[in-house]
Amino acid sequence: MIESMLPIPLALFPEEREIIEPRSKLTVSQWAEKYRTLSRKTSKYPGPWSHEFTPFLVEIMDSLSDINTREVWFKKPAQIAGTEASNNWIGQTIDEDPGPMVILMPDEAIAKKRLRIKIKPMFEDNPRLLRHLTNSDIKQLRVGQETELDNMFLFIAWAGSAAAMSDMSVQKVIIDEAAKCIGDVGQEASPYDLIRDRQTTFSNTSKLFAPSTPITKGDPFDVEFEETDKRQWWFKCPFCQQRHLPRWAYVDLDKNSVRGLLSSKDYASGHCSRYVCPICEKRWDEMNRWQAATAGKWAPRDCKVDPDGRIIGKVFSNPHRGYDSSAFMLYPGFITMAKLAAEWAKADKAWKAGDYKPKQNFMNSRMGDSWEIKEKETAEGVITLHKGSYEPERAPVGVQFISVGMDVQIDHVWYLVLGWGYQSELWVLSEGRLETGDTAELANYKIVSDFLHSPIADFDGVVRSINIAAIDCNYRTEVVKAFCRQLNGLIPVRGDATVTTRNYREMKDSSKRLDRYDLNVDAYKDTLYYHLYEAKTPGPGYMHLHKKFSPDSISQLASEEKVTKRVKGKTRKMWEPKGEHVANHLWDCSVYAYFAGEVAGAKFLGPWKVPEAKPAGKQQRKTGSGYLDDLPKI
Repeated sequence: MIESMLPIPLALFPEEREIIEPRSKLTVSQWAEKYRTLSRKTSKYPGPWSHEFTPFLVEIMDSLSDINTREVWFKKPAQIAGTEASNNWIGQTIDEDPGPMVILMPDEAIAKKRLRIKIKPMFEDNPRLLRHLTNSDIKQLRVGQETELDNMFLFIAWAGSAAAMSDMSVQKVIIDEAAKCIGDVGQEASPYDLIRDRQTTFSNTSKLFAPSTPITKGDPFDVEFEETDKRQWWFKCPFCQQRHLPRWAYVDLDKNSVRGLLSSKDYASGHCSRYVCPICEKRWDEMNRWQAATAGKWAPRDCKVDPDGRIIGKVFSNPHRGYDSSAFMLYPGFITMAKLAAEWAKADKAWKAGDYKPKQNFMNSRMGDSWEIKEKETAEGVITLHKGSYEPERAPVGVQFISVGMDVQIDHVWYLVLGWGYQSELWVLSEGRLETGDTAELANYKIVSDFLHSPIADFDGVVRSINIAAIDCNYRTEVVKAFCRQLNGLIPVRGDATVTTRNYREMKDSSKRLDRYDLNVDAYKDTLYYHLYEAKTPGPGYMHLHKKFSPDSISQLASEEKVTKRVKGKTRKMWEPKGEHVANHLWDCSVYAYFAGEVAGAKFLGPWKVPEAKPAGKQQRKTGSGYLDDLPKI
C-alpha cells in the first residue's frame, strides 16, 4: 500500500538530461569538430568544421584549454585560419566554459567588420550558440558595448576603446591582429598591458590569445612573441621520412640566362618552381608538401623532432606559448608554390626598383616573419677582397698619419692601428689584443703605454710613430681616464645614442677641462661601411687590409649590420650585431681609430710626396704631422 503511494518519476527530455547530467568539458578543438559549422557566407569550404585542412591548429586551440597556459601568441601568415581558431574559442567558451571575454581589434571599423562577417554568421549557423542569446536574437551582439549572454558577458572592442574598459574585469581575451594593436591610448600604457590589467581578478584562470600577422622586428608584438617558447612546425618528408623546418631557402626557382628571376607570369604557370627537401633533395609536388605538413609536429625553438615525432631537447614549462607558422603549412586549395613564387618574383622586381613594401608584405603575410630592413648588409667576402700585398706592422706607400682605436675588456685590450693618406685612403697596419691582466688596475696599462710608444717601420725602413689614439672609457671608466691623463695623445671616448646631430660631442668636467668625447657610433660605422663595402678600388676613400689579416679579424669587421626597427613606437635605423655573443671588438676599434684621425685633422692631409733621399747609414724618426699640437690636453 505504501509502495503504491510513491511518486512515479517523470521521463526527462533530452535537453533536460543534457543540463542535469555531469560531463567533462570539451577542449576547443573537440568542441569545434563536434559542434562548429562554417558559414557559406564566409568560408570556401562550408559545412561541419574539420581539422583535415588545419591539423596544426589543434594544439594551438587546445593550449587555450590547458590549465597551465596563460597566454598564446600565434605568429602567422595571412589566411591561415587564425580568426577561425579565435571563433572556435569564443564558441567553446560560451557553450562549455563561460567567463567574461573581450575580443580586441586594431580599430573600430575592423571590429564592426569582424562582427558582421565572422561572429554573427557563426552564431546563425550554430544553434548551440544562438540559444545563449535572449530569444536567440542575433542583434544583441554589438561593438563597443557588452553583450549579456545567459551565462557570461562578451565584449567586442578595439584598441582605442581601452579607456572604456577600465572598470571591466575579464577572464579571457582575444587580441586579433595583435601586431596592429600597438598604439598608446592617451597617457596610458599599451593595449597589451591595459588588457592584462583587466584580468587581475582572474589571475589564476586568465587566458589570452593573440593571433597576428607580424610586422617589424622589435615591435611590441615581436617582443611579446620572443618571450614565449616559440614553437615551430616540423615537416616530415614523404620520401626520406626525416624532419625539417620549412624555409623559403628550400624553394628552387628557375632562372633566366643571366641567373635572374623569371617574370611573375612564368612562375604562376606552375612549371618553374618547386620545394626541395634539404635532406634528401627530392622535389615535392603540392600533394607531397601537404603530406609533409599534415605529418608535422610542434616543438619549442631550441628543440628538434625525430622521424617518429619525439621531441629532442628540453621542453621547459612556460605559461606563455608561442606558435610560429608560414604559408608552407596551408592546404594546396588555399595556396600553391606557383602562387608564392609569382608573388616573390613580383616583390623582388619592386625591391630592385626601390620599393621594399611588396617584399615586406611577402615576408609578413606569406612567410609569417617579422620584417627587418637591412639598410647596410655586411659580407665577409667583400672585406676579404680588400686584403693587399703589404706586410702588417709596416706603413706602405701613401701613409702619412697613424691613429689607433682601443677597446677595454676585463683582462685585455683590443686595438686596431690605422694609417691615413690623401683624401682618407686608409690602411689597417695591425690589429690584435694586449694581455694586460685585470684592467681595473692602473699599473696593468703599462703594456698599453709601451705599445703606443713602439715604432712602426715605413715602407723604406724609416721609423714612424703613432700620432694619436682613442680608447673606450665606457668600461673601467675612471681607470681609463686616469691612464689617458698620463699619456699625451690618448683620448677617452664612448658611444652615446643621444649624439645625433653631429659625429661627436666634447664633454668637460667641473673645471672646464675636456673629460671625454661622446661619439655618434652609428654615423662612424656608416662611414666605415663606405670604406669597406662601397669603395671598390684602391684610392681615395678605400680601406686596405694587410696581407695577413685573419679570417677571425674579417669576421669581426663584418660582425654587425644596419637594420631598421621600431624602438618605443618610433622607427630607427641602427647598427646591431648579427647574433648573440658575436665578437665585434675590432669593428669598435676601427670606429675609435677613425674618430681619432678625424679629430686630429687627418682627413685634410695633402697629396703624398716621395720622401727625399737620406744619407746612407742614417735613419729618420718621424714624430707625426703636427696635428697633435692643437689638441686639448686631457
